Formats: sequence, C-alpha cells, structure tokens
Amino acid sequence: MTSSTSIAASLLLLAAATAHAHAHLTSSDPGEGSSGKSPAQIVLTFSEPARLTALSLQRKDAETRKLTLPTTTAARLTIPLSNLAPGSYTLEWRALGGDGHITSGAVHFTVVESAATQGGAGHRQL
Repeated sequence: MTSSTSIAASLLLLAAATAHAHAHLTSSDPGEGSSGKSPAQIVLTFSEPARLTALSLQRKDAETRKLTLPTTTAARLTIPLSNLAPGSYTLEWRALGGDGHITSGAVHFTVVESAATQGGAGHRQL
C-alpha cells in the first residue's frame, strides 16, 4: 500500500469514528473538583447538541434534589440554581445525543461560602 493510500484510509477511518462519536461533557461551570462561592447557575458544555434527560444535585449527607431540566437541545446548557449552602456537592446528569445514544456523568464541586453568608439576599438553600 502506498503512503498516500495509507493516509487516505486513515482519514476515512477517522471520519467514520468521528461520525459515530457520542455527545460527551467537555466542560462544566462550576468545574470538576472546584471550590468557591455558591454558583447562581450550572453550565454544562457538550461535544455536540444534547438534551438532558435527568439532572440531580446532592450535598454530602443530604437528600438528592432533582433539578428542573432545560427544554432545549444544545451543546451548552444552563441550569439556574437557588443559593447553595456550604458543603460538597455532586451533580449527576444524563443526556441524549443527536445520535440517539445516552451518556451520563457527574461533576463534583464544593461551596465554601453561600450568598447568604456573603450578605446576599435570603435565598432558599439546599
């Protein structure tokens, strides 16, 4: 096989693999393992447009709370939050990609100071 034929075959295989890739989380805000003030929202960014099918948030040693799902399909999804009390949190998500495959994952972050602690308006805390 000539080198140009090898390169062409490699590119064809790469294109086929990319076409069948599933939506995956590329970033989040707050980010994995981050610590900071209570976020006003969570932003999940996927490799391709996706629709969230499940979303929950749990503070360590507290009940899991289901969050309201966005109604849109997009690569960047924003979920508003009420004020979070200080603590360690796990955000679990499940998404349906445009290819019909479901992916899931979790983001872990820590709130070290809530808006109420910062002197903000009295919001409901988790």
